[in-house]
Amino acid sequence: MVNHEWSLDELRHKAEAYCATAEHCCSEVHNKLQLWGANEEYATIILQRLQADGYINEARYCHAFAHDKVAYQGWGRVKIKAALYAKKIPNLLIENALNEINEEEYHAVLYRVLSTKHRALKRDAMAREKLIRFCLQRGFTYDEIESTLRKFTN
Repeated sequence: MVNHEWSLDELRHKAEAYCATAEHCCSEVHNKLQLWGANEEYATIILQRLQADGYINEARYCHAFAHDKVAYQGWGRVKIKAALYAKKIPNLLIENALNEINEEEYHAVLYRVLSTKHRALKRDAMAREKLIRFCLQRGFTYDEIESTLRKFTN
């Protein structure tokens, strides 16, 4: 519930402060502006100004998002793509960000995820399927998972 009406300048300053703390995309800032009670006209004006002033750059956001999700959460490309699509990021920017992911780091993350769970394969016949499902939920493709699993059996 909004109990204070903000002026255009106040909303812009709040949005600038919000964007200065971390990378945000247009949809996140738009949602925040709506939460603060901004009408659509104000939101559009503020978003355009934030982009012009460099507070919002969706290409930069996509790159940072993709890198951080791989490095810190161990996500695969499929899950990253779905998350960015849900944030209404243009497909071209999503594809560019996914192509910028460091291949060595990406495969090292998958290897690390599989190696921590791999010990169970020897004890449980269903463990392989569970492990594959787990990695699929993390956003890795079946082919990526299979090729990495082969490294453990060789």
